[in-house]
Amino acid sequence: MLKQEIKLEQSRYEFPETGGEVFLSNVDKLNWSEANYLVFTIETENDWVVPLVTRFYNGEGEVLQITSGTIPGTEVVVAIPLSALDAEKVFLPRTPGKLKTLVLGTKMTKEDVFKVSIGTPKNYQPQGFIIKDMYLSTEEPAYHLPDKKLVDALGQDHTREWEGKTRDEEEIVNYLQSLVGKEGSYPDDWSRYGGWKEKQFGATGFFRTEHDGERWWLVDPEGYAFWSAGIDCVLPGVTGLLNDIEHFYEWLPDKEGPFKDMYVSDERGLHYADFAVANLIRAFGENYQHEWTKITEQRMKDWGFNTVGNWSSLDFVQNAKTPYVWPLKDFPRTEKTIFRDFPDVYSNEYRENAKQFAKQLEGFKDDPYLIGYFLTNEPLWAFAEEIHLAEYLLEKDEWLDSKHVFAVRMEEKYAGDINRFNEAWNVKFSSFEDLERPVKKASKLSTQASKDLDEFTRELIYQYTKIVCDTVKEVDQNHLNLGMRYAWISSDCIYEGSKLFDVFTLNNYSVAPSAEQIMEVSEKSGLPVLIGEFHFGAPDVGLSATGLRAVTTQAERGKAYRYYIENGAAIPALVGAHYFTLNDQAALGRFDGENFQIGIVDICHKPYQDFVDGIVRTHEHLYRVAAKQLAPTTERAKEIPRIGF
Repeated sequence: MLKQEIKLEQSRYEFPETGGEVFLSNVDKLNWSEANYLVFTIETENDWVVPLVTRFYNGEGEVLQITSGTIPGTEVVVAIPLSALDAEKVFLPRTPGKLKTLVLGTKMTKEDVFKVSIGTPKNYQPQGFIIKDMYLSTEEPAYHLPDKKLVDALGQDHTREWEGKTRDEEEIVNYLQSLVGKEGSYPDDWSRYGGWKEKQFGATGFFRTEHDGERWWLVDPEGYAFWSAGIDCVLPGVTGLLNDIEHFYEWLPDKEGPFKDMYVSDERGLHYADFAVANLIRAFGENYQHEWTKITEQRMKDWGFNTVGNWSSLDFVQNAKTPYVWPLKDFPRTEKTIFRDFPDVYSNEYRENAKQFAKQLEGFKDDPYLIGYFLTNEPLWAFAEEIHLAEYLLEKDEWLDSKHVFAVRMEEKYAGDINRFNEAWNVKFSSFEDLERPVKKASKLSTQASKDLDEFTRELIYQYTKIVCDTVKEVDQNHLNLGMRYAWISSDCIYEGSKLFDVFTLNNYSVAPSAEQIMEVSEKSGLPVLIGEFHFGAPDVGLSATGLRAVTTQAERGKAYRYYIENGAAIPALVGAHYFTLNDQAALGRFDGENFQIGIVDICHKPYQDFVDGIVRTHEHLYRVAAKQLAPTTERAKEIPRIGF
């Protein structure tokens, strides 16, 4: 193994609440071309997740940023694969002790690296790291971890105490069994689907959209105005990764015994434990799924939720008789991609895979409780401030049908005159077929080249959207196409093809939806808007990360929820918002390392009552706020910088 030491000026690094960065000293003297990993050992001195940001700078000052979290208070070996510099992956796999790793910024090669810094973003409090043994390596290191217990037998953080923590198995069994047999109900002025009886349109037997002259609405199968207040991930449990960290758990039962359902494995060879399911088994045995369904159906109605959101239990939506949305699986891909997960959209492979993709709707097309379906979630190609799909396409050193189509488009545009093209692009090609060979950073060749590439990027996105929208509509004409669930609007080119949706969905982690932004999205797409995800967490209970928006306490989460939903409902283009998620995430992280305190219930299925009180108050007035009969609340929660990322 080749090992090149990186000089550290100190072993302990402390950053203020505002964050900061420190540049490493001898980076420019290292042989990056021979290295495959940047390796270091790190321990956070805080008891919450503190992200370490490693920034790679090229000679032009452009930055690729890799943000990594580790289990708090634990010495962890982190290895950043230098292959990640190509920015093809947004999220890197977990390794033992590491939590989530996020890659954003300008792609580069190893040889492009000019400077490297370590630091941290703005955070909850000042943050301290102990960092040692940093080096470049040709080989992946061994991941040594200390031998200690971090998670108790109920799935709770063993190292922390908080009000409401469940003390033992007897307590959780008695609590869950006390919930059996209770019935929930919607308010009297709500329909059986959760629509508003005071405003009615034409009934079609399925959900649809309508603009009443003042605002957009969803319309339930009986014709009543419907504003979708939902919960994502309505599931009996939440899985936590086990691979190579089993020794951190106090209790892991036999995988073939009564608790076998708490274990899950996936096709990647990853293994998980679900302590929320284990706690249900403790209370209800083999009948746990049925009892959880009845309890959760009652809770959703009493809390005023009228929609089962994305990634929820199929068994639940088939039995609970509650409106739901559904995520379609396995968005059409191709063996060769243009950038990240963006397929070769002009290939026959893409068209054929789209037809197979659409078939999964056949089992849903007659269900009146289905509001609509999502085509995909947060496509990774759109995780960028600027979308340069056509430029990345030209850089590929392989045949793609889309690349051939681009060459044909340019030949048509320039009337077959290669000299005219060369002048416009500032190149010396002998024919348009030269575009089918690799062309690096083509947008920098000339202003016209950049313009042509932008136009074809938009064409690619339109083709990407149209092929799929056409095929799903052939299978299911009854339900709403709810779009792609974009993470954010990184570029206006994302709107290409959006008019083929029925609703434009985006995820929106903010204090409250911006009326200006939502109306702009609606105007540019021509559609009503649905928010697929938002959440708030707090550091006052048993997890070490709050999630993407943070407030001080569970009571403040209730205020934050009300402010978000009421101010969202008051926006004429917004037809719903879905809270992410029902359950807190696992103490040591899910598959990608997220371990957020974002649930309405904890790992023992106990609701955070102060949070729930705020949810109930919100939904009592929801329709009157949407109809402008009541003004939305102006009371904002006490926010803090987020913990985790």
